[in-house]
Amino acid sequence: MKNIINRSTRLKYILIIGLLMALNACEKFEFALDADTFFHVKIDGTELPVWVKGNTASSKFVIYINGGPGLTSIDVAKADMFNWSQGLEENFAMVYYDQRGCGNAQGNFDEKLLTVSQFVKDLDAIISVLNAKYENPDIYLMGHSFGSFIGVNYLLSSNYQTKIRAWISIDGAYNFDYDLSWQYRRTFLINIANEEISKGNMLDHWTAALDWTDVNQIITTREQKNKWRGFVGWPGGIIIPEELSSLSTRQYLRIGFSSSYNPFPAYLSKNLDIVNDRLNEDAEGKNFIAEVSKVTIPCLLIWGKYDDLIVPEEGLDVFNNFGTSANDKFYKIFPHSSHEPYISDPDNFKKEIIEFVKKY
Repeated sequence: MKNIINRSTRLKYILIIGLLMALNACEKFEFALDADTFFHVKIDGTELPVWVKGNTASSKFVIYINGGPGLTSIDVAKADMFNWSQGLEENFAMVYYDQRGCGNAQGNFDEKLLTVSQFVKDLDAIISVLNAKYENPDIYLMGHSFGSFIGVNYLLSSNYQTKIRAWISIDGAYNFDYDLSWQYRRTFLINIANEEISKGNMLDHWTAALDWTDVNQIITTREQKNKWRGFVGWPGGIIIPEELSSLSTRQYLRIGFSSSYNPFPAYLSKNLDIVNDRLNEDAEGKNFIAEVSKVTIPCLLIWGKYDDLIVPEEGLDVFNNFGTSANDKFYKIFPHSSHEPYISDPDNFKKEIIEFVKKY
């Protein structure tokens, strides 16, 4: 009799625990003007950290896909490096996450899974959790540089585009056909040279640049690329604005001592290089400039006028090829920016993002 009672009691406990787990699984995250929710999404041997900050009550969630590849998003948010707590997070919810093998990401580090398709799968897992926990909010993707490459791969995969309200791309990478990229860079140099000559600036320098482009119709060799760089200058030289984001001591401490993990081994490890090498290798040769015609959701493309990494001439071709209706796609050139307009022109950047997200 005693054994029967114990078994019955244990069964009740199991049922109660199971019920509690089920209730917890169905728990919804809070809707608030100033939400702050941190959780992990487990997928394929790793745990992706996700941080939802800001105005979840708006039911508008902007997922930031950082570039690099291999950089961290969580620590950027922790330090509020770009001051997105003012403006962006006040108007809608910003969703920060660290990609597989980066920063806060935990679990097994399997180099075989460092592929663009796996990163797309990881992103979709995060979106599925957000839809379940916040009862299907409007979800926007915002990718910078290589983050745009992950984002556009997501939008072109399966029926994933139907899950996204709108797309924001900041100096985005859509093309890894390097020969084609250098043709765009040659055009970029010609346009810059003509503009500077019209202003009367450095006439000998820019005239020599135009003469050089006349002779060098195709740029392929290392010598040619170095010569092109000599005319344009390294970021911060000749004409390209220098974009540096500095951290205060307090911000460093917030990253170092307030994180959900120990950041120092992550930054000292070679993970960043591994992720960068594997993803760039996987992307090499791929070109989505024409493929974006299949993307039909509203889109905002922001480009720095002096971005010499992914030049605005390339961005304009991407924009023109989007399948989105003309009234719902926007191409914004930031006249005083290079590759990171949210650093060089933060107020204008936030203004454009807020207006676009509110509109859609």
